[in-house]
Amino acid sequence: MAAKPSRKPNPKGSTTPIKGSSKERPRTNPTLFIEGETVPLTSSLPLWEASNVLTQRKHLPWVMDPDGKLCYTRDVDDGQGAIYFWVADNTEEEHPATLAGAAALAVIDNFDIRAACMHLIYAAHATQVDRPWEEEIVIDDRQIEAYLGLQKRTDKSRKEKLALIEEIAKQPSKITTYISWPQQGRRKGFTVEEGRLWHILGTRYHYQQDLFGNKEIAGISFIVKAGLWAKYFLNEENETERNAIQQSALPKSLLESIMSIWQHREGAARLMVWLLFKSQTHNHQALSVQTLMEVAYGPKKVEEAKSDLQLRKKLANTWDEDVFSLHDRGWQLKFDPTSYPEDIQPIGLGRGDTRRPRGFFEKLLDAYIWISPPENWVAQKLAGNSGQASDINLLQTIDEPEQAELTGEDVKAFRQEKGWSQRKLATLTGMSQGLISMIENGSRSITPDNEMVLRRVFDYL
Repeated sequence: MAAKPSRKPNPKGSTTPIKGSSKERPRTNPTLFIEGETVPLTSSLPLWEASNVLTQRKHLPWVMDPDGKLCYTRDVDDGQGAIYFWVADNTEEEHPATLAGAAALAVIDNFDIRAACMHLIYAAHATQVDRPWEEEIVIDDRQIEAYLGLQKRTDKSRKEKLALIEEIAKQPSKITTYISWPQQGRRKGFTVEEGRLWHILGTRYHYQQDLFGNKEIAGISFIVKAGLWAKYFLNEENETERNAIQQSALPKSLLESIMSIWQHREGAARLMVWLLFKSQTHNHQALSVQTLMEVAYGPKKVEEAKSDLQLRKKLANTWDEDVFSLHDRGWQLKFDPTSYPEDIQPIGLGRGDTRRPRGFFEKLLDAYIWISPPENWVAQKLAGNSGQASDINLLQTIDEPEQAELTGEDVKAFRQEKGWSQRKLATLTGMSQGLISMIENGSRSITPDNEMVLRRVFDYL
């Protein structure tokens, strides 16, 4: 393992962000996703691990560094190098004091998975400028709303949306990093001194007056700059400084998916962020279910489930539902036929019975699965990166005709074909037996969500 850095007092001075207000908005950087649903994004290790900090939070192995500060370390090349992360509780000072103990844990615990979306948005913008560690990036609330699909949300007022945007926009800047990168072949090693992952150089509030002359906030602009790490991981000026730069893509649909599921399918949201990088940097590997579960739920919970029957069942059910969430959003799944047989696969994707075999959880942890990005992501990436098809690993898919709408008569016919009672179908789908009966006799229409569940259970997707 690389030697941990000795922490020194903060160097001279600090930069305080501009907290201005104006009616006129500053000119923003070009909006992302104008010509398609994906934009370029480098899959460098610091970006990936910072995403993990924001999504997996306390589940990561945080330890005390030699100065007693809470630190997360990711080794590089079997410990020849390392990337270190700390957290601060402010977003203003250029060289903030990082935190220890309960104070650090409080910041980590308050990280919002949606802040990982902002981190990815900053990274996509930084990928498009020549010197992101020097150049300012200006993003406003209207762009962020469009990136995250917030304009579709009718359950939040304008004021609530702006408060949410400001909160998640600032969280990535609470992370600091120090990098010790080893020599790799002819590429020289380097060290990046500790500094913020992202600097929020300015927050400008824009106001308007209502009919009664009252001033109310109408928008926010953020002035952002990447930390010094970007010089080595986002810079393509010359070959000697191109260390671990891997061109990838950020799909808008990923951001919108995370925003829509993070609250009720938190594990699936974590997996989507992790897989964004994993699938585009190690896209030929079968993935261990245990590794994926540890990403989604934390190593501690997975370990506890091994000796707790009820937790084991609950975790397995949650895993199945999260796998369905990936499937529903277009992720391509292929179960290893040897280690991941049908009797332990999710209902509708393999297993046809609610019962699981004895010792299913141990089998599940030993199973492997291939997960590839949605096909349209890859098609859009290839459209912008012609000649790179060999870098993409697609599961073969067959174009299927558009499905006819499921009717109550279909439900009854499929159920009888399976030899199931209405009670068993209710158990398999999670619907009530009364609802099943009303659907079959035509007195209740089938909602899109119920249709998807029924198709899964009937294996008629």
